[in-house]
Amino acid sequence: MPLVIRKATTDDGPFLVDIIDMASDGLIPTLWAEMAPANMTGYDVGPAFVTAEDGDFSYRNGFIAELGEAELGGLIGYVLPTTPKPIGPDVPAAFVCIEELAQLVPGHWYINIMATVPEGRRQGVGTALLNEAEHQARAGACSGLALIVVASNEAAVSVYRRTGYVERARRPFDLSNFGEEPNEAVLMVKALA
Repeated sequence: MPLVIRKATTDDGPFLVDIIDMASDGLIPTLWAEMAPANMTGYDVGPAFVTAEDGDFSYRNGFIAELGEAELGGLIGYVLPTTPKPIGPDVPAAFVCIEELAQLVPGHWYINIMATVPEGRRQGVGTALLNEAEHQARAGACSGLALIVVASNEAAVSVYRRTGYVERARRPFDLSNFGEEPNEAVLMVKALA
């Protein structure tokens, strides 16, 4: 049975929340929880973000990797604006560096979130998702692809390098308010011919 990459639907909301949680090491659901009404978690409000018709985490930007009935991974990506917008006051301070890096690659197809479930790792799922991102970038006539990875995630950096991504820029990524050690956010880019 072949691995299939398909567009996400609203029914994929819970799985996309899991993918976002895995890819961000729990940071994004933590931010969602801070924006949520009292007594709600990031998992309570996360589905509203992913089932929205627009927004960075919308299912409309999502792709799911499946093998039979098993969902093995997913990505959320889209074309960045050709004219970057100013960074708004609603962007959490720790994530301003992410916005700054993304503004360096206007018009690129941006892989915002990508993760593979543990049972799907080392089966080509990540490569298939990266291939889908490249297909989407080419279909959108983008000059390249971009993603941002935490410098300490050496395994991911290695995968991206192996698949043609090169480092373009870095910014300090201070996650101490989330109990994390200081790190760096790394912008990686793959040019398309």
